[in-house]
Amino acid sequence: MSDTSTSEQAPDLDQAPDHDHDQDHDQARDLDQARDRDRDAIRDLLTAYVFGLDRRDFARVAAVFTENAEVRNVFDAYLPEGEAFSGLTVGGGVVAEGARQLFAGLDATQHLLGAQEVTFADTGAHAATQIVAHHHRGGEYYHTGGSYEDDLVRTPDGWRISRRTLRITWTTGSPDVFSAA
Repeated sequence: MSDTSTSEQAPDLDQAPDHDHDQDHDQARDLDQARDRDRDAIRDLLTAYVFGLDRRDFARVAAVFTENAEVRNVFDAYLPEGEAFSGLTVGGGVVAEGARQLFAGLDATQHLLGAQEVTFADTGAHAATQIVAHHHRGGEYYHTGGSYEDDLVRTPDGWRISRRTLRITWTTGSPDVFSAA
């Protein structure tokens, strides 16, 4: 019986290296790592803002925003004090000066950041962050809860907030705590 088979066999395609797949995997891993670094930088930026408020470091507050940032305060309709605190402010420096004036008569504040979600788009990022804010003067207090809805852009100095909506969904205490004694 004669053997007509040859000793050469076709390469097993399942075993051949897939350089395109490896390159795609490396690019996906690199993108994931970059997104993780961006998320950390955005969280650090939002933390810098609340520490700036609570430590009365208003230059730090201004620095988290772009020069022409739009910041809108919105209170849920059922909150009677909402009208006094709702509105639009433009510019990081103007936001910081408004906070300086608002907090001038307070003895202490504490702004706590809660659950957070950061998503990315071609034009930047969006962060949704739960917030609880405590404002105290003497034995009086005014606590608020809600969320920051932030649009962020990457600048030469890092991530900055270009648009923020502070949405207050609940309060307790009296907004009179902001009135000078």
